[in-house]
Amino acid sequence: MSTRYSARFGSYRVSDRAQDSDRLLLALLVEQSMDGLGGRCVAELSGAEHALPQLGDAVEVKLDAGGGAVTVFTGEVTLSAATATTQRIEAQDQVARLARVEVEAAYEDVSLDFIVKDLLQQAGARAGSVCRGPDVPFYAVHRQPRVLGQVWRLAQACGADLFADGEGRVHLATPDEAGSEHALRFGETIRRLDLHERVLPYDSVEVWGEGAASAKGADKAHWLSTDLSGVSAKAKVDAAGQVSTGSLGQRPLRVRDGALRAGAAAEASAKARMAWLAARRIAGSIEANGAPAVKVGDTLRIEKLPAAHAASALLKQAGALRVRGVRHTLDRESGLVTRIEI
Repeated sequence: MSTRYSARFGSYRVSDRAQDSDRLLLALLVEQSMDGLGGRCVAELSGAEHALPQLGDAVEVKLDAGGGAVTVFTGEVTLSAATATTQRIEAQDQVARLARVEVEAAYEDVSLDFIVKDLLQQAGARAGSVCRGPDVPFYAVHRQPRVLGQVWRLAQACGADLFADGEGRVHLATPDEAGSEHALRFGETIRRLDLHERVLPYDSVEVWGEGAASAKGADKAHWLSTDLSGVSAKAKVDAAGQVSTGSLGQRPLRVRDGALRAGAAAEASAKARMAWLAARRIAGSIEANGAPAVKVGDTLRIEKLPAAHAASALLKQAGALRVRGVRHTLDRESGLVTRIEI
């Protein structure tokens, strides 16, 4: 089945239906990712004589490979360029907006997810699902780093990833908060397959907080203490990807986070950080026939893979394959191709 599409770039409309189009779409790239500065869209449009879309104009892209139209990108124009015969439009999503906004705020007796949602609101971004984070008695947000850096730091403490979906909502999700599951068939819908086991940069973490809450009570959380053993925690991941607390491995990472003022908060953060790392043991990419329904945060299942195939062993180790990035490319030569980062 041929791919259907519709997109809006400011006041211009493009579609596979000529009667619904102001311009001809020559090529399209849309990508969303948990890594980097969020999602982006690059489109090449016919007609150099048209006025260029303005910076900040709204952009929306929908793709349909036979299962219904799916919104794969929502953002705003960040570049409008005229070439000899065409125009190139680039856009970024809500995650990029966070890198441009400074916020000052102070919080008391809240959870980290509450802070994330408030920062997103102040930055003018829409919050999607935000995972639960440890409780903190106090938390201060300074003008630097900007909101993206602040939210990224909070995501680390929660063992979560930061990304925007196709409709522009910003999410913080842990590996166990999976979205929809999709099946790809080896030899049919899969064009290329590349899976490998990653060498993890560390195998354990030791988290140190601050304050005397664990030793002196919650009302003393603001006290400085020379004995921080009660507000520290350890966690590690073994060769099978199982996470445990209470001990370190051979290559520990040590983290200091003054916002964590209780032993329970430090332990929750340590365990979440290692669960996040364990989920990245198996990595790689899959190139498939157009699959606009696959979104960042979803999981994949590979069907019809021969049992003797080397990738079968990696799939057993990984369990569910978590989608960390999606790239859709559409042009006249290849049609719609989806590259999925694991």
